[in-house]
Order: sequence, then C-alpha cells, then structure tokens
Amino acid sequence: MQIHVARDGKQLGPFSLEEINRQLAAGTLSLTDNAWYEGAVGWAPLSTVPGVSASTSSSVPQISAAAAPVVAAPLVPQKKTEQLAVLSLIFSALGVFGFCCGFFLMAGIAGVVCGHIALSRIKANPELEGHGLALTGVILGYAAIAGWLIWTLFFGGLAVLQGISESMTKH
Repeated sequence: MQIHVARDGKQLGPFSLEEINRQLAAGTLSLTDNAWYEGAVGWAPLSTVPGVSASTSSSVPQISAAAAPVVAAPLVPQKKTEQLAVLSLIFSALGVFGFCCGFFLMAGIAGVVCGHIALSRIKANPELEGHGLALTGVILGYAAIAGWLIWTLFFGGLAVLQGISESMTKH
C-alpha cells in the first residue's frame, strides 16, 4: 500500500507502510501529518491509517480514529500564469477594439511582442500557465496589425486616388 503524506500543504511521499513506521520512529514524520491511501475517504491524520505503529513515536499524543477529523484539502500545486500572456491578450484586444481611437497599431504590436515572449517563457518553464492566453494575444495582435495595414492601404489609397483625380481635373 502506498501512503501519500502531506504537511503544511506540501506533499511528501508516497511511502510504503514500513517506511512510514521507520520515519515515525526517526521523528521525520508525525502522527498528526495528513495521509491518504487508495480506498481512503479523504485526507486524515497518519494515526488513523491502518498498520501505522503509534508506539514508535512517543513524543506525539495519539489521536483515536473515531475522534480524528477528516481533512479534505486538495494538494494540487497552483501553477502561476505568465503575466506577459495576460498583457498580450489585453494589448491585442485594445489593438482590435481600439481601431477607432488611433492607438491600435502600437497596442497590436505590443500584444504580438508580449505574446511571443510569453510563449517562449512558458515553453522553457513547464510550471507556468497561460499558453492559450498568449496564443490568443498573438493572433489578435496580428489581426490588429493586418487591420491597420488594410485600413491604411484602403483609405490611404483612396486619398491618393482622390488627390490624383483632383490634380487631373484642374489642368
């Protein structure tokens, strides 16, 4: 039987029953440490695990199985979201939706740059999250830049054509 042990929100183990008893005797583990094993209802103190020898650790008072509270605390480590991925999405969204305000080109470029940096950091460090945010930011950023280019070519081209037609009619 493999027993998972947790103390202060950090997982230790898994350990075999024999290793648990050895570590209790050495004082490395405590009967009040939380434990879980396959078939257990939830996390509970080590003293409630069948086969754990309470006599090996005399410094910790024994807790009876009936009085032991069941602790249902998940020990899934929280991953950090890469901040540049969030910034990429924000800048790129401003680039797309700020089209009428005039600053959309710079925001789109900032979104693309932040997104690519975030993607490289996430790839280098598997503990970071935010791949989807960064990828969305890159795509929206490129869309904002493309929108700016199309707008400039279309309306800029119309202005040039209007200028040419006006200069031809004056002569």
